[in-house]
Amino acid sequence: MSWLYIGLVAYLLNAVSFIVSKVMLTDLIPDPWVYTFWTNVLGVLVVVLLPFGFFIPPLSVILASFGSGITYVLALIVFNKLLFREEASQVVPLAGGLTPLFVLLLASSFLSEFLSVAELIGFALVVVGGFVVAHEESLRERIRHMGAKLFWGSVVAAFFFGVSQVLMKFVFNNGPFLNGFIWRGFGAILGALLLLIPFKPRKAIFGSFKASNVNAGFIFISGQLAALGSFVLVNYAFSLGPVSLVNALSGVQYAFLFGFIVFLSKRYPKLLKEPLRAGIVRQKIIGIVLIMAGMFALFV
Repeated sequence: MSWLYIGLVAYLLNAVSFIVSKVMLTDLIPDPWVYTFWTNVLGVLVVVLLPFGFFIPPLSVILASFGSGITYVLALIVFNKLLFREEASQVVPLAGGLTPLFVLLLASSFLSEFLSVAELIGFALVVVGGFVVAHEESLRERIRHMGAKLFWGSVVAAFFFGVSQVLMKFVFNNGPFLNGFIWRGFGAILGALLLLIPFKPRKAIFGSFKASNVNAGFIFISGQLAALGSFVLVNYAFSLGPVSLVNALSGVQYAFLFGFIVFLSKRYPKLLKEPLRAGIVRQKIIGIVLIMAGMFALFV
């Protein structure tokens, strides 16, 4: 059950990286293509791990690693575009709720990973709780507010995130964690390089070399350290436990995100805004209670 605690720490760090991403996309790097490129090209750092457990796995594992990296980049492009438009505590609400469902369906279909009745109940409570925490309005109102383009963008992002995670679980099922992690880094680099193919993104990415500054670099590195820690830990949790349940824990990050934004919005109101009407706070508390109930059903 160690994957539970690893997953919780991972999603805490992921909430931190969400906050930094919102700040970066709002003020410092207001281009989703540029931000996605830099967050993935850093996968080149996996080369420092080559002496500690690298080898060439079967072709299926290599293809799955590359596929995981590329689909993750595709998901991030959509995710960052939505993050650029939405408030940090509400960004990609449908993606956050749908990703665990896609993971559950894909894992059962392609990895023969099935959950017990108790696990399904816990899964549902955590996912629904995360969905409730991430919203200030009903699903119907949220869809109408988002519009068709943002709604389907959220669905697409959730699907690609789900595909990426299930492919990564396949890699971990067929080899040691460290080697799989290295190959997944190669996949991230490949995905980042594919962003250079379209002319406009390529021009913006090359232009970002000249536009960089110390403040942006420091904040970016801070966010990437949190994202890297989250990525390593969540993938390690994938290698230890059911990918469906580990992903379901992502609902917890919305509770973390809400807490961070409530604390930070008072200091940075122009970048981070969070409405705190009594009804919204009550809804957040209900969502957190559902998450706790789901975790109790899963792990007690």
